[in-house]
Amino acid sequence: MQRKRTLCVHRLAKDRNQAVQFGRFLANRAVSVAEMLVTAARQTNQRAAGRHVLAIMDTTDLRFPTHQASKRGFGTDAKGEGVGLFLHPVLAVDAAGSGVVGLVDCAVLNRTQGRVSDHKGRLADDKESRRWLHGAEVAADCLGAAQSITMVGDRESDIYDLFARRPANVHLLCRSAHPRAMATGELLPAHCAGLPEQGRERIDVPPKGAQQPRQATVALHFGAIELARPARLGARDQPRTVALSVVDVREVDPPAGAQAVHWRLLTTHPVTTPEQVREIVGWYRMRWIIEQVFRSLKSHCLKIEESQTQEVAGFTKLATIALIAAVRAMQLVLARDGTTAQPITDAVDPADMPALQSINASLEGRTAKLKNPHQPENLAWYAWIVARLGGWSGYSSRGYKPPGPKTMHIGLIQIDAILTGWRLANRSGLV
Repeated sequence: MQRKRTLCVHRLAKDRNQAVQFGRFLANRAVSVAEMLVTAARQTNQRAAGRHVLAIMDTTDLRFPTHQASKRGFGTDAKGEGVGLFLHPVLAVDAAGSGVVGLVDCAVLNRTQGRVSDHKGRLADDKESRRWLHGAEVAADCLGAAQSITMVGDRESDIYDLFARRPANVHLLCRSAHPRAMATGELLPAHCAGLPEQGRERIDVPPKGAQQPRQATVALHFGAIELARPARLGARDQPRTVALSVVDVREVDPPAGAQAVHWRLLTTHPVTTPEQVREIVGWYRMRWIIEQVFRSLKSHCLKIEESQTQEVAGFTKLATIALIAAVRAMQLVLARDGTTAQPITDAVDPADMPALQSINASLEGRTAKLKNPHQPENLAWYAWIVARLGGWSGYSSRGYKPPGPKTMHIGLIQIDAILTGWRLANRSGLV
């Protein structure tokens, strides 16, 4: 999958017999999505030991507009117009260095009954939005070795039930989406509009749609708040108020035609200084990493929506494999220049280091520009090796593009094969 960058089983297989074997593997009940995720979470927890980890979550919809007749067991897509389903992964990211630690979990939503119209009258545990609380609970259970955990979510995570029932060892950082009532009777937007400015910051704004990347000057506002319990059915067993901090970030003098930056962030972390505000904003900005994983999963690399797997159970297994591959590649893309300062053990078994040393020596050139510029204890050193195996020239000066997800996907399949041979040779006593 990493080498051919597709989820189409017929393209993955070398012939019809192998395509049949792949199909039997996916249909085998002993092959379990739960076991794949448990294994991934166990590895992530080992790497997260002693760190402050951001459990970043988001939902992506997968659409199959041309496969309406061939898909079986699939529900409707986000628009309710064709077949599709949704993935909601939980990604562990190092809060200090912004490096990917690993995959924690992934919930799959399949709307076989279509969209529900009476969602406001339903209990919180019966809604699709339960996935946010479920993700926080899984992070609490699976990242026990972490020093601390902060769940990061976009506007969809602005759920009172999540604020009221979060696990005790998980902090929240969510972007506000609703004009919520406060304990004082005032609405949250009006309250934030009256907060004094506490400083300004220059931030990079990533590209979105037709808008080009740019820089923005934002004013920082913050304070302690208490949100009031919504007056809706099903919320009576929840506390009347929840205490949070609000961080309101507003762009000053945005350029003409550009959408102004305005983030209203709700968090369970105490925020009393501008330095803490900048830290909160920095953590929230790391949410874009999961968007990059989705691009790697879809248009940029694996093209998951081109899969011709017909049964939803088999496709779910295939999608989980693809998600693990996409996270692994994105981990190396972010680590390639050393800015994440991650240890190599975030991706490498120390027992494989002698083999990697030999591979590195074989890939380095005679000139300084073609030497691996990183130290072997850093993940960037390993990313350099994988990128070179994936076809990257090794040049990083102006005019040369750095290795992206596609290059890392190709390099990973190459290095996996080499390391498999190394391990077999070790077991047989040949090394």
